[in-house]
Amino acid sequence: MSKRDYDVIIVGAGLGGLVCGALLARWGRRVLVIDKNKAPGGKQMGISVRGFRGEMWPTYGIPMEAGPFVDAFRQLGIERQLDLVPGSNNLLYRQPRGKWTATVNPAGKQDMDATLNMFRAWQLTPRETDTAMKVLAEMVMMTPEQLDALNDVSVRQWVAQHGEIPRPLFGFLAVQSNLMATGLYELVAIWELAKIMQIFGGSTNAYPRGGYYKLVGDIVNAFKAGGGELKLNARVQRIAVEDGRVVGVATRNDVYKAPIVVSNAGIQPTVLKLVGEEHFDPGYVNYVRGIVPSLGFCCQRYTFREPVMEHGVYIGTSADSYIDVERHEEMRAGRVPPVVSVYAVNPSHFDPDMAPKGQQMLLIGTWCRPDPKAGEIRALQERVDRQFIEMFPREAKYIQAREGYVGPAQVSSLTRDSVLPGLGGEAVGLAVSVGYCGRKKPSVRSPIRGLFYVGHDAGGAGYLGTHQAVSSGVRTAPVVLVASQERTMFGKD
Repeated sequence: MSKRDYDVIIVGAGLGGLVCGALLARWGRRVLVIDKNKAPGGKQMGISVRGFRGEMWPTYGIPMEAGPFVDAFRQLGIERQLDLVPGSNNLLYRQPRGKWTATVNPAGKQDMDATLNMFRAWQLTPRETDTAMKVLAEMVMMTPEQLDALNDVSVRQWVAQHGEIPRPLFGFLAVQSNLMATGLYELVAIWELAKIMQIFGGSTNAYPRGGYYKLVGDIVNAFKAGGGELKLNARVQRIAVEDGRVVGVATRNDVYKAPIVVSNAGIQPTVLKLVGEEHFDPGYVNYVRGIVPSLGFCCQRYTFREPVMEHGVYIGTSADSYIDVERHEEMRAGRVPPVVSVYAVNPSHFDPDMAPKGQQMLLIGTWCRPDPKAGEIRALQERVDRQFIEMFPREAKYIQAREGYVGPAQVSSLTRDSVLPGLGGEAVGLAVSVGYCGRKKPSVRSPIRGLFYVGHDAGGAGYLGTHQAVSSGVRTAPVVLVASQERTMFGKD
């Protein structure tokens, strides 16, 4: 059994952990990032199948002008490597009688025409259009002070303050709670949804040339250039604690020593499994157990023998395709909705090298419970298959393969261990709901000296999914650096 010493050990090579580690290495710390998988990237681990490349899940929407990725690459000195490609998106809306209508938004910033086109697809009356415009304008024009005052108000509660609103607008806000905030309509904070809509509505959203895995590789290279060490295929079994502070981590065969450990493995698995709840105050353990998770996401990929999908992103919804608490429980009982919201990304629309010449791959899926043992996953994926044929009867004839069915079980296997019943397969992580976001986002500092968190669960703010993980990496690294410097300068225990 070997023993090696570092300034900082980071458990988990997701984007949050990699960004944090790369910044710390650039600032002169001796850093080890250790991960249980064969490749880095966590949920953004790349795939390559018969010449088709992309992600395991449909991922899009890096703002080109500003945001966590821009901040991270600039601070790492590799901003020129952030090659982002904007693309068009196709918003499909199912009318009450089953007809699907499409609104195409070209690449670039979205303007008022995009909103009005959406209202026309909803078939709103002039009066309903006026109401919908006022509600959405109020949301996207909130000041930081107004948002902060609504930190403890859910989307549902905020909408109720506006009296009767058009049914399609209600469905839109409920769906966006699922899609953008990855939570349930009754639980997502209006702070979270409004902040996300402000950021992405006012940006030129894009996809990275080469896919998200190219970004992962760029960050790994920057990490190694700073002297960082990446160890893969090494599952951390224990974060060691002695006399109330961390001293390192242990895998099956090795012990790695460090006075600071940053966990990118999720707060719940860190506290309840890797460290052990006996090392924490019972009140903190109860707090960690109660943090609300995001929804899960189940996905499949279609490959096409001809390039028939014209756009980069496809979103299909209806006024009744959202998941709320009631439908969440219905899915637990095995009943899936008659219409589901679907989200799809066509990587080769942005970068032709992501697919063999003359072919395409579409990553498509819908939201589900985060339970790795969820029994409705296959039924939801079959519903997506049928719904795709309804939306694209011509294009569906060119599908040459349906494969790559993945869901919460695969998310848990790749990223966070399931340590509580029904949890572990979250699409983005924890802390998406009232009481756990905004100013109440879980702290990156744990009660144990030398133990910190990074990733979606803690530290990030105002973004969704992968972006919030990167935001956490950018925000957590300086906190860890100061802790490391204090220990070096003053010998603090």
